[in-house]
Amino acid sequence: MVTYEVFCNFELIMCNQSKLNMRNTKFRIEVILLKLFTFILCSAMTPTQMQEKDQIPIKITFDQPGALYHVKEKGTAFIQVPDSYQEVIVELLDTDRKVLTRKPFSIEKKEHSPIHYPLKQKDLGYYTLKVIAVSGIKTDTIEGGFGVIPNVTLTKKDWDSPFGICGHFTRYDYKKWKIAAVQQKLGIAWVRDESNWKKVIEDGLKSDPDLDYLDSHHICWLNLFGYVDSFNGVQNKKGIWTWDNDISILKKYVELTKGHFPIFESQNEPNNFGGWSKRWPHPEGQQWRPQGWGKPFADLIKQMGDSIREVDPSIQLMWQGEGEWIEYFVNERGAAPYIDVVAIHPYVNDKIYPETEKFASGFYNENKNKLKELKVSTEMWVTEVGWTTYTSDGKPNHYVPVTEYEQAAYLVRTYLSHLYYGAKKVFWYEIADEPFGAYNPEAFFGILRFNESLSVKPSAVAYSNMIHNYRYATPIGKYTGSTYGFAYDNKGKTQMCLWIEKGHSEETLHLQHTKKIIVTDIFGRMQLFKVVDGKVTISVGYLPVTITGIDKKDFKKLYIPRMIVE
Repeated sequence: MVTYEVFCNFELIMCNQSKLNMRNTKFRIEVILLKLFTFILCSAMTPTQMQEKDQIPIKITFDQPGALYHVKEKGTAFIQVPDSYQEVIVELLDTDRKVLTRKPFSIEKKEHSPIHYPLKQKDLGYYTLKVIAVSGIKTDTIEGGFGVIPNVTLTKKDWDSPFGICGHFTRYDYKKWKIAAVQQKLGIAWVRDESNWKKVIEDGLKSDPDLDYLDSHHICWLNLFGYVDSFNGVQNKKGIWTWDNDISILKKYVELTKGHFPIFESQNEPNNFGGWSKRWPHPEGQQWRPQGWGKPFADLIKQMGDSIREVDPSIQLMWQGEGEWIEYFVNERGAAPYIDVVAIHPYVNDKIYPETEKFASGFYNENKNKLKELKVSTEMWVTEVGWTTYTSDGKPNHYVPVTEYEQAAYLVRTYLSHLYYGAKKVFWYEIADEPFGAYNPEAFFGILRFNESLSVKPSAVAYSNMIHNYRYATPIGKYTGSTYGFAYDNKGKTQMCLWIEKGHSEETLHLQHTKKIIVTDIFGRMQLFKVVDGKVTISVGYLPVTITGIDKKDFKKLYIPRMIVE
């Protein structure tokens, strides 16, 4: 939108030009007048008219939430194209961007019904519909991705599953977005989201509607208590900070939902939210460090723990354990008995690759030994980790943007690494993109796009295949070859995953007792390899591959047994 401020800035720039001859001056006056006309015109337009004017008038939607389908499941893509175009060409692309089919459609004038494009793919994978709309010599192109995934649909709550995701379910209209139905079909057992615990009680509700919604889709909820305002705290004569009213309301919420939550998480990143670092700033302005806000925050969490255990002693409480936080809370406020689970956020920023992060490369054992010394539970959950697919505007940012296929690769690599080295559960941040703008890194951590269909990115398809292949796979060792990789026992069968940081390389496996192996990529596509003269060579890239079919006699020579501190 052209604003008066933009127009004035433009005029000022033009007037500050020096050494103009008469011809250039006349030209610039004409440009200023044109800009003035544009400003007046745009000012008269409504926001809706301007949006319609600026946006590409082509749209792809799908008949299934998330644009997710099972093998051979019938579906339809609806392609809306205005009658200003004469022809539409629709191409179906596979995961490698290879054109599978190409079909033209003519546009019926004065007909506003969309083109119905049938979907019924026989193979797993990530697919793209490419729509090319033609009007004379002008063409406009738009793409929409959809996934054909294994049947991992949740039919009951899977509390033991290590696979979770962060969400903001309360931001979506349940009936319109159907976001829980998407998660249910992807097979992601857990969601981490804030609860409106205070509003539920203050409104006198008989149940939590968010809980009812997630229960109806068999999703386990890691209930993240919404932020308690730090400024509500009062210090008593013993120097303890108290939040009596907040704690009273929270206890009523736990009583109301008793039996639904085996664990609660305390407030997320208290240094950033709830006013904690504002009321009690760090003496040197280091917002992440707990000196300052740490003591009153620990007092609050201990009170939360006491109120929860009064309702049900079996309910656990999770604390965030970034850096020195846990040590500080324990030493300064005696919080060890209240810490049942430690939550970490091992994001990888400038180094990009998952394997460069200390926890993802084996720091769990060392950290668990430290927790033992503090007499804190050694159970750790990764409650946030992710990579963002935003578009860089050229300005420095601590998040390095990745491609959608890199995001898919890093998702699988970080899950398998953290679960191998000692994480109990891992939650990707987050389920859906958010409408903060193309250049905002916080907007594109999602595995779903923010559109009418919540259509999948490649990472969502990779996630569902990871669940299918690794839900019951027990890690037993680390691959001994030249690539990254882990060995698994999957219900008595051998299984291995391999990858490299970037590019591709050839990896030769020596298998004296194996006749053939199956190599499956992260999107579910399979290849059969025959073992010749006791060896087989496969291509290993930045997208992990899963190898099955290796004889147990050969398998035990391919890995070093796993050593984990409990």
